Formats: sequence, C-alpha cells, structure tokens
Amino acid sequence: MKHTPFILVVVFLLPFLSYAETTSLKLRASRSTGSVRIVLEGPESVIGKGSVTQKESDILVSFPGTGISIQAESAVVAYLMINKETIRISPGDISGMKVFTLKDPSRLVIDAYFKEEKVADPSVSEEKKQKETSPLRIKAVVIDPGHGGYENGIVKDESKEKNRVLDIAQKLGARINSGPSRGFLTRGSDRYMTLGERINFATSKAADVFISLHIGNHSDIVIYSPVVTERPADIVRAYLRNRGQAEYARETLTLLKALSEAITPVFGENMLSFKPIPYTIISRIQAAALIVELPSYEYASYTDEYNSKIADTIYKGLTIYEEASAR
Repeated sequence: MKHTPFILVVVFLLPFLSYAETTSLKLRASRSTGSVRIVLEGPESVIGKGSVTQKESDILVSFPGTGISIQAESAVVAYLMINKETIRISPGDISGMKVFTLKDPSRLVIDAYFKEEKVADPSVSEEKKQKETSPLRIKAVVIDPGHGGYENGIVKDESKEKNRVLDIAQKLGARINSGPSRGFLTRGSDRYMTLGERINFATSKAADVFISLHIGNHSDIVIYSPVVTERPADIVRAYLRNRGQAEYARETLTLLKALSEAITPVFGENMLSFKPIPYTIISRIQAAALIVELPSYEYASYTDEYNSKIADTIYKGLTIYEEASAR
C-alpha cells in the first residue's frame, strides 16, 4: 500500500510524457500566380508522420504523437495551432492541393491551388470603369503612425521616423475621407501613445481595417502579419487578452494579398517582402490588421512626392481589399 501513491503519480503523468519536449518546425510559404507553396521543415522522424487534409479553404497538418511548435520564417499565410500536434493553415480560397516530401533537409511540401477567377470581358463598359475608380466604401480605417512624442523612431540627420510616418498617415487619411469611408489616425500630432491606447482607439472606432506605419532598416517594404497561437509564452499573454486576431485571420490575409497587388506594380516585386510577427499591437486588433514597414532613409528620400506615392499605393490596396471582400 505504501507504493500505491507513487504508482498513481506515474500513471497520472504518462499522458504528458510524450509532449515533455516539443519539436520545432520551420514554416515557409511563397506565392506564385494561382498557387502558394507551403513548406514545413524539421527532423525526418517527425516530417515522415505528417498527415495533411483540406477542410474547405483551410489546410490541417497533423503530426500524430508529436508535440510541435512553429518557427515562421517567411510565411505569407495565416496559421493557428489548434492543438499540440496539429496546425491549421489558411492560405486563402483554394480549390485543391498537392502534397509531397523532400529530403536534405526533410521537408513536407504543400502546393495549394487557388480557385480560378473569371476573366473579365475585354469590352469593359463605362459603367464598370467608373465603379473600379469609385471612392472607398469600407466603413472605418484606422491608420497608426508609429512612435510619437519622446519616441522618435529611426532618426537620420533632421529626419525622424515619427514625423515621416505621420505625414504619410495624414495623406492616406485624406484620401480615405474624400469618399464615404472614414479614416482615423491614432495620433494626429507629435504625441506619445501607449500600445493599449492605440488598441482602444481602434476598438472605439469599430475599425474594419488597421494599418500601422513604420520605417525600418532595410531596402524594401516589409509587411508584417500577425500570428495567432494557442500557446503563447507567459511574457506575451498580456498582448493577447482579447485574442483579437483569432477571428480575423482571413480578413488579414485578404488585406495582405491586396496590399501586395497594389505595391508590386508600383515599386517592383523585389521591393516587397513579408514577415510574421506573433506578439505586437496588431495581435489584439479586432479587424484586418497589418504593420507596413517602409524602406530606410538610405533607400528612400521621404519627400512630399514620395510620401504621397506611398499613401496612394496603400489606398489602392484598400480598394483591392474592398473588392476582394465583397466576392
């Protein structure tokens, strides 16, 4: 009888032993016309267990008996860990997929194919042309110029990031407010705002779209998209109290694709990249939400003309997003 408690403890712990250690898998994704390639890289012993199924427009990838974690490298897809061994990937409106494995290193590769869109009649009517150039009708767009007040952001000579992104935000807001949509700036002047204040502002305006503007230390435009996870570290739980993005993964992905369609014709495909960012202001925004980080001062002049070009391009992306959301 004295041994019984010990035996009970061991039996109680057995269900958890298989997940005592998790295996980290690298997630990458790249888009091409009509498809997206999703790659999961990890140990051969784990990759070989991979089971892939399609559920409507989502892809479920399971590794039975293996606890996994995801290290997103260049994933232009929304994903969600739904349990310790399964990840749900939401690439968009897909019709089918092809799955195979590669070695050295071991990879599980998923080629997902988007549903074909109807080709427009070349004889576009004047009425349709007017519709394509009509004002934006999204109800509320919140634009968040990064930093402010004592937070200057990146500084070069007399140029401060907080002022440059504010100018772009004001130009974009003016474009949005020229039609029935409403554009709101989290800050309209040089003042400091906490992340909580910015989030509360977006919530108070019932934002449909939230775009945070920054300048980075790179040559291209980088779009950061939120990553939703069921197992956040304790240090970041405060950022996820209302799990804002859990319900808006599809809208955010649609916005990402729309901005991409607007940016690449103007600035070039090599001037745009994507990065996932798990725990930031956008993780708690209850709307389609992205961070747009613009090129460094070494690669962009940030003249009035350049700032207008950025604002016009983002506005074009919003019109594309609106059209895609209405389908």
